[in-house]
Parts: sequence; structure tokens; C-alpha cells
Amino acid sequence: GRDYNFQGDKQQWGWAGRQKRFSGLGYPALRGANQILNASAVIAALMALHLRLPVSAQDIRNGFALVELPGRFQVLPGQPTIVLDVAHNPHAAATLGQGLDKMGYHPYTYAIFGAMADKDIAGVIKPLLSSVDFWFCTDLPTPRASSASSLSEKLVELGVALKNGDDGGIECFPDPAAAYQKALSKAREGDRIVIFGSFYTVAGVMAYRNNQAY
Repeated sequence: GRDYNFQGDKQQWGWAGRQKRFSGLGYPALRGANQILNASAVIAALMALHLRLPVSAQDIRNGFALVELPGRFQVLPGQPTIVLDVAHNPHAAATLGQGLDKMGYHPYTYAIFGAMADKDIAGVIKPLLSSVDFWFCTDLPTPRASSASSLSEKLVELGVALKNGDDGGIECFPDPAAAYQKALSKAREGDRIVIFGSFYTVAGVMAYRNNQAY
């Protein structure tokens, strides 16, 4: 809003700085409400460095079109819908919650949740409370991690029922792979599985999936 700004419509967006403008930009090939904010900061950084690091307008366009970032609101193909997001602070969790709200209807959402003990765990959980039916809490392979049982206690404190018939509840698992296997066994075709809370949580599920592929 001072050194640079941006604006856009549903089709394209534009960026304006002190000495340079870009118009007709395609939106970044990443999901999430904050991607245009990130993209604007990227252009600002490139413009500040352009004398030492010249990057053409076409290269910038190509970069936004081809960018991939595994584990950042990464939606895997197939059914049930699987969302991987390394969100581990309240701001990122709020962005994840907004993304989930925009995905359309899913009968049930299963969350595989593991987090570091030094994070604002309640702040991470709260934006997802209205989106998640089943909470599968998991231990993680690092001393910094909160235990699955501690995460479960925090969920109960925030009003989540330990068991809500067949419509929700909380379970604890020794690792993300075990939680993921249970979620796959319970989720039906139209349901959704969301893996979040830590890089370790997402990495544990991705490693399990990669091993299953061979």
C-alpha cells in the first residue's frame, strides 16, 4: 500500500511499484486466499534486486503459472479428497479454514492433527472447529511435539466431544501413518481428510503414501 500495491478481478491481477507496473498477470498456481499477497511481495523483492538479479516479465509470469509447493493446501487427486497443509500457527490455520470452507460440500471431514508443544495449539485448532467432524490426534517423532493425548485434552477443553456417536469424535494414534490408515478406512468417497499442524504431520503421511506406491 505504500511502496507497491496490487489489484485484480476474477480473471487476472496487476501490480504497481514506484518505477514498474505489471498488468494482466495470471493468478499463482497455488491454492489459498493469501497467494496474491505472497506474489506481490515476490515481485517487490525482484524489483528491488533487479539491477543485480534481472528477471524478465515473462519469467515472472512463468513462475506464477508453474509454481508448486507441496504441503501448502495441497489437494491430492482422487477420492476421498485429501488436503495436506503444514499450517502450524493461528494465522496459517485461519487461512486453511477459509480454504476448506470454499471447497464445497463434504459429508464428513477427518483431521489428522499433530503439533509442536510450544505452539499456540488452541489458536491453531479454533479456526478448524466448524470444519472438522473427526479429530485423529497423533504423536510425532520429535521431543518438541505435543503428545496425542495432550492434543485430545485441548480439543475437549475447546468443546469437542470425545465421542459423538457416528458423527464425530477424537482418537489418538502413535504416528501420522496410523492415523491416516484409520481415516482412509472410515472415510467414504465424498468425504475429506485434512492433514495439518506440523511439517512432521504432513511428512509422516507423505512418507507412508510414497511407500505404498512401490
